[in-house]
Amino acid sequence: MRSISPLSLSLYLAMAVGLVYGVIFSFFATSFTITLLSSGIVALMSFVICYFGIRQFLYTRIEDINNQIIGSIQNTAFKNKMQSRSADALEKLSTYVKRLIQEKTIEIDNLKELERMRKEFLGDVAHELRSPIFNVQGYIHTLMEGAMEDEEVRSRFLNKAAKHVDHLSILVEDLVTISRIEAGELKLELMVFDIKELIHEVIDLLDLSAKQKSIHLVTKYNGNIEPNMVKADLQKIRQVLVNLVNNSIKYGRENGQTTINLLEAHNEITVEVADNGEGIAKEHLARIFERFYRVDKARVRSEPSTGLGLAIVKHFVEAHKQKILVTSREGVGSIFSFTLEKAN
Repeated sequence: MRSISPLSLSLYLAMAVGLVYGVIFSFFATSFTITLLSSGIVALMSFVICYFGIRQFLYTRIEDINNQIIGSIQNTAFKNKMQSRSADALEKLSTYVKRLIQEKTIEIDNLKELERMRKEFLGDVAHELRSPIFNVQGYIHTLMEGAMEDEEVRSRFLNKAAKHVDHLSILVEDLVTISRIEAGELKLELMVFDIKELIHEVIDLLDLSAKQKSIHLVTKYNGNIEPNMVKADLQKIRQVLVNLVNNSIKYGRENGQTTINLLEAHNEITVEVADNGEGIAKEHLARIFERFYRVDKARVRSEPSTGLGLAIVKHFVEAHKQKILVTSREGVGSIFSFTLEKAN
């Protein structure tokens, strides 16, 4: 419903006052003309008093309230639109209040979602820390209770305990990285480098792990020896590639293949890491980059993982103002691709 302007409100009040005065004065006046004239004068005076009174006090105060509310509204485009709009104060006040309620409702919903994510994150961290700690604790207590004398058992248990300690160390390091990223402490050290050289470094680094599962690491651009120069943080992109290739090895099929390819566009280069592993079901794709999200929890027990690798990958890529995508089909394999800025 459209609000009443000061002019209309003053007119209605003046007419009411004049009408009441006319009715009362008619009982004492001897002439209808005098009654009508005096009622008109009273109505006119009432109009002037009401209009300037409302304008000076009520609407001035409403304008002050409007200015306070508009300062709390975050949408700059909305502010500019309303400030340039020729609406009266009451109409603007109504619009501002509705907008402020809408923004605060969204803000409250976001805070609730953040609280839910915080609780979920703490629960996941506790679970991920508990498993290796309990395992190490079990091995040590078993050794202390007499198994230390058996050299074979001692060696086997110490090796297992060491593996769990290594996993715990990697988990803590990943947690520190995630915490720094989400606290806004991630700083990029941009430099120009050849992405092909970096890819070959990563392949050399993970070649032994791949051979243990009989997985072949190949590139699609072997015939093209021209360098592909990109502008990015070398260490962050190295970590991205290591995480993606390591995942393809960890969850790939034996005697499978991981292929790294480069696609060049006008101002960017797309890096693809493809495997012919088990693939990812469609319902999991939307959440694959979430912290601690597991597609197959049973498979994680045989292939230890911190559950933070892909989350770190996504943060690192997006910190470069680039994008990362995943496509996958069960039984066929997965393709992770991310873009990088091409260096001039």
